[in-house]
Amino acid sequence: MKHRSRIIALAVLVAFAAGAFLFFRKKPETASRKDNKASVSAIAISVEQAAMASVRDSVSVVGNIEAWRDVDIHAETSGVVRSVSSEVGDRKAAGQPLLKVDDEVAASTLRKARVNRELASRDFMRYSSLQKEGAVAVSSFEAMRLKLEDAEADLTAARRRFDDTAIKAPFAGVVTSRLVEVGDLVQPGMKVANMVDLSKVKIISSIPEKQVASIIEGMPVLVTSDVWPGKLFQAKVLSVSAKSSRDHTYRVESVMENPKTTPFRAGMFARTAFVGKSPHQALLIPRQALTGSIVTPEVFVVSGGKVRLKKIVVGAEYSTRIEVIQGVAAGEEVVVSGQSDLDDGSPVTITKGEAGK
Repeated sequence: MKHRSRIIALAVLVAFAAGAFLFFRKKPETASRKDNKASVSAIAISVEQAAMASVRDSVSVVGNIEAWRDVDIHAETSGVVRSVSSEVGDRKAAGQPLLKVDDEVAASTLRKARVNRELASRDFMRYSSLQKEGAVAVSSFEAMRLKLEDAEADLTAARRRFDDTAIKAPFAGVVTSRLVEVGDLVQPGMKVANMVDLSKVKIISSIPEKQVASIIEGMPVLVTSDVWPGKLFQAKVLSVSAKSSRDHTYRVESVMENPKTTPFRAGMFARTAFVGKSPHQALLIPRQALTGSIVTPEVFVVSGGKVRLKKIVVGAEYSTRIEVIQGVAAGEEVVVSGQSDLDDGSPVTITKGEAGK
């Protein structure tokens, strides 16, 4: 009986010793696992401080180059084209002929009108002398005066019809198309050519409604183009549309002299930067700090080892930075990388060397 009790006591002692060993061995492993879990849950991020800076309001968009004047030329008389004195690419001075329509009938009508006007003038002068002497009635004198006026009107119309047979350049420019050849029959209103004036160029830009209020007539515009890399051109705002297009943008026309050494052509693209005159202070953060769209912007702000998701109100964009009007204070640290792994309240660790950059 005593031997059996000893065996039971020894078994209990061995079990107790084994349990104690396992307990003390497991405890530090559990603590170590918890420490590792806490370390893993702290997400590494990069931050930058929201800071005040002196900026100028500016809007940068891609614009389209248009000619200062772009005109379709139409015939104003009917007849057969007898001669052509213009080719595509020709430079013409204002008033130079482009083509000539048959003028035989118009020239004959003009000669007849000149003769009738000369006869009416002589009759009027004779009746004027007679009327002063009382030799003719006043009514006869008035009839001669009206006859002279009628002859002068006929002469003016005949001269215009004759002049219309020579289709001329309306301004100094370049012929971009000619649609008739010698022998073609033209009619009044028929398009015969096109000309452009590239002494100046217009730059057409579409400005979003949020930014159009800062664009005013006469405002300076900086122009660059891939056609002339490294060149900077100066323009100024000519007009701002009072009505938006369907995509809620406004047409802004800028004008500049077309450089002779680096000329622009109609249809080219150019980048336009509308720069305000007076600098002002603005609170800026990197554009990459935004987690939402520009319509519903949000940023993560670091506070006490954790991040808080804040809604903000943004203003203008300045290159890679964006103005914050409301939601973030100067000096606060905003997350600029690692946002995809964050939630509101996530613990974080700031990557060394990134804070306060």
